[in-house]
Amino acid sequence: MNDAAPRLPVMYVSSMAVYLNRWFTCYEDARAARETDGGFLFPYQDQFFVAEPAAIRVLGLDPADPDWERIGFDWARPRDPEAFERLLLKREIAA
Repeated sequence: MNDAAPRLPVMYVSSMAVYLNRWFTCYEDARAARETDGGFLFPYQDQFFVAEPAAIRVLGLDPADPDWERIGFDWARPRDPEAFERLLLKREIAA
């Protein structure tokens, strides 16, 4: 029996470097910045970053997808598990 957590797709790719991505060492700071200035919050290893909408297209996702609002624009701690699963599937297909 394997109790390992499922591996999530990487949400930062090098082609996103041309966009403004704000990086943080703790979730709370990233969350506060996202709430103040907008964007999409993601975990990356032991850090967090907030990306602008154009960077979301690089991942093969639509930044206007209503599921983003449902998860609170927060991939690290999504509010709506079902909306997160739909976005996750779209990302896996795009990757």
